[in-house]
Amino acid sequence: MDILPENKLGFGIDQAPINKIKQREALENAYGNFVEPYINQVIAVNTQSLPNIPVAFPGLCCASGWLLLTMLYCVWMRWRGKK
Repeated sequence: MDILPENKLGFGIDQAPINKIKQREALENAYGNFVEPYINQVIAVNTQSLPNIPVAFPGLCCASGWLLLTMLYCVWMRWRGKK
């Protein structure tokens, strides 16, 4: 009746943690086997197809221009204040 043999586990007693562990392992394997390769394929970037755009020179020109404009404004305000 309610007495189980020693070699069998009760369904509600010890099987729940084992099922959770198996489900977790299955989800981790599914991610490693199916999801991760798909994500790597989608985010892969072909470096041959990217245009070579120099960014340093225009950035340097823009920063230098703003710095020169700021310095001229400071000199102008100082000269104007001495009068």
